[in-house]
Amino acid sequence: MELPVVQAVNLVESANFDWLDEVFQGSIPTEIQDNDTKTVALITEYLSEPTSFGNSRFKGWQVGVEIQIFYRDKPTFNLLEAEINMATLFEKDGWLIEQSKNHIKDLDTKQMSKVFYFTKKLRIEKEAA
Repeated sequence: MELPVVQAVNLVESANFDWLDEVFQGSIPTEIQDNDTKTVALITEYLSEPTSFGNSRFKGWQVGVEIQIFYRDKPTFNLLEAEINMATLFEKDGWLIEQSKNHIKDLDTKQMSKVFYFTKKLRIEKEAA
């Protein structure tokens, strides 16, 4: 089973959003950090823990990813529509929308950003010990 961040990156990349220029896992490369001509998404893990306990054993694993979207300066697309499409993509793949944070504008770059938190419960089939 792939790490949740890898699952999320693959999911976002498979959507081929025309408004999203690049997707990064873990961190944004230094050469991109101050670039406000692209809309980029940064996907990181924020949750990975056992869940669904029964008979003193866990039966599942709960995973979560944080997706930060950094919008290009003066976007030419509808931000709300893009965000709804992102949330719908994850929802259709079995993820829950834990949080959708408000938009923040960076004081230095004037770049707008948005953060989502998605979680998913994975069922684990274990052999008897």
